[in-house]
Amino acid sequence: MKTVTLFRHAKSAGRDDPDIADFDRPLAERGIKVAPKMGKAMRKRKLKPGLILCSPSVRTRQTLTLAEAEAWDRQPEVRFDERIYDASVQTLFKLLRGLPDELSHIMIVGHNPGMQELAIALTPRESPARAPFEEKLPTAALVCFDFETERWRSIKPGTGQLRLFLTPNML
Repeated sequence: MKTVTLFRHAKSAGRDDPDIADFDRPLAERGIKVAPKMGKAMRKRKLKPGLILCSPSVRTRQTLTLAEAEAWDRQPEVRFDERIYDASVQTLFKLLRGLPDELSHIMIVGHNPGMQELAIALTPRESPARAPFEEKLPTAALVCFDFETERWRSIKPGTGQLRLFLTPNML
């Protein structure tokens, strides 16, 4: 079995500031408060990936740092991957399919619209499970899927079994 957890970065600031590049936007006060809560939720639900793939943007790094301090006593391996920043759903699928099969659970910390599009794509088309994130994947949301396969390259659209959908407002 393979497990994929998607973690969208927490609320960011500086969107309207022309002096801050999008890549360099930090978390807003709300994001700083919410990220550790999502980490606690991960701990409570025993979500512990063997590898975390994280966009290297400022807001994703901050989200991960704040969440992981609450989520795990021993931090999983983290790889910062520039392909995740502004990634399309096709790029994210390519990342998943290229993972070593020894890994059973990975987490991607990234951005919309790619994260939302991947969550939708992983869910079976007719499944009512996709309804909560079909219109919007909120900041700091977690979406976790299980796959009945032993090979990452076998993961295809519509084959995920939704294990968890959690937003800060649900806590």
